[in-house]
Order: sequence, then C-alpha cells, then structure tokens
Amino acid sequence: MKKQIAIPAAVSSLRIAALPPFLYLFNMNETLFCFVLFVSVALTDLFDGYLARKLGATSRFGAYYDAVTDFVLVLGIFSFFYLKGIYPYWLLALIVASFAQFLLSSFITKKLFDPVGRYVGSALYIGVALTVLFPSQATYDFVQYAFLGFFAVSLASRVLTMRKQLNRHG
Repeated sequence: MKKQIAIPAAVSSLRIAALPPFLYLFNMNETLFCFVLFVSVALTDLFDGYLARKLGATSRFGAYYDAVTDFVLVLGIFSFFYLKGIYPYWLLALIVASFAQFLLSSFITKKLFDPVGRYVGSALYIGVALTVLFPSQATYDFVQYAFLGFFAVSLASRVLTMRKQLNRHG
C-alpha cells in the first residue's frame, strides 16, 4: 500500500521539481517551452488525484501534500514575477493569505475538499498562463484584479462555511 501512496505523491512532486526549469525558461524568454512545461505541470494537478483514487491511495496527507505542491509552485512563480517587476507585493500577500484561509477553514470544518479553493487555484494557474503568453500591462492588470475578486469570494465563502460549521457545533 505504501508504494501505491508514493505514486500520486511523486506525481504531485513534479510541480515542485518543474519550478526551476520554468523560471529559467521564462527568464530566457522561451515562451513556447515555458508554456508547454507549465501546462504539463498543471495537468499533474488533475492526474495525481485521479491516480490516488484509482489506486485506492487517497489520504488526508496526500490531499494536503497536493495543496502544498500547488502553493509552492504558484508562490514560487508569482514571487519570481514580483522580482521581475511584473506584479506587486500585495498579490503575493493575497496568495499566501488564500492558502492560509484554506488551511484554517479545512481544520475548522474538518473538510478538505474546497470547491471555491479549486477556482482560486485555477485562477492562479490561468494567471500564470496568461502572463507567459500575453506579457502586457493589460494582462497583468487583469490577472491582479481577477485574483483580487476570486480572493474576496473565497474569503466570504469560507467565512460563511466556517460560521455554519461552528453554529452546528456551538
């Protein structure tokens, strides 16, 4: 069984392993290779969960590990974008706050699956893809304000969910 659990975790780990090559390719203006690598890595986010379910290797650790690898990848990329002057610091702060919301709400509600969080993660992945493919101030502005909107909706949804949960048990 341990071997089966290790397989989806290894697939998730590909996201972290892909971070340095992604940053290198982006820095070298290798847009096509950078985009293809990023899409491949994004697909691992879909595949690892499917693989875990198929192998009967789902676990709370695996679900958190999947979320952490997403966070490391996205934060690493957006940190690099910040250092390149593409995005402001507040966007990094919102990304960190979004992950912190996920952790806090999943501990309080005892529920790991978060449909709103999926949309927030997807918005960040789309933001990376748009930044790679369409490097312009209009794209950067769109990504910033779209994520700000997703963050606000996510925060409101999580607060309401946690409130309901606490009211049931309080």
